[in-house]
Amino acid sequence: MPLYTITYISRAPEMRGEQRRIFLSSLVKQADKNNRPHGVSGCLIHVDDFFIQVMEGPRGPLSDTYNRIAQDQRHHEVNLVHAGPLVTRQFTSPSLAAFDIASETNPVFSKYKVRPKFCPYQLAPHALGDLIEQIALVCAKLDSSNRRDKTLAA
Repeated sequence: MPLYTITYISRAPEMRGEQRRIFLSSLVKQADKNNRPHGVSGCLIHVDDFFIQVMEGPRGPLSDTYNRIAQDQRHHEVNLVHAGPLVTRQFTSPSLAAFDIASETNPVFSKYKVRPKFCPYQLAPHALGDLIEQIALVCAKLDSSNRRDKTLAA
């Protein structure tokens, strides 16, 4: 079955601390419940007040998942950045990899800041692609070491 990929950006609800951690945990559990049976995998990055998500899987379930997200009240200003065929998965774990990141303290994001605060809407498409590739490499390292502690390091 051919694989496809979708990348989108959305605004996340403003929240901090424990509330933010609980929110992200709940979101990941719901995503795993909905997506795993349909072969949809990927990575969700909660950086500052944004979500960046890459999803991979069969075209039909992937489209259904994106349409659900676009209607989800937890996502605002959902923007499709990329959609297309995929030769091999970047995110091989059946569980959604999720990272909660503060851009000002994370070196991976330092070169992608276009203002004092990270804003993915202002990135050129190739820069967003580069950022996602770096995150995919981190996910692969975590998978290979069985460390899915959701810590993004340079």
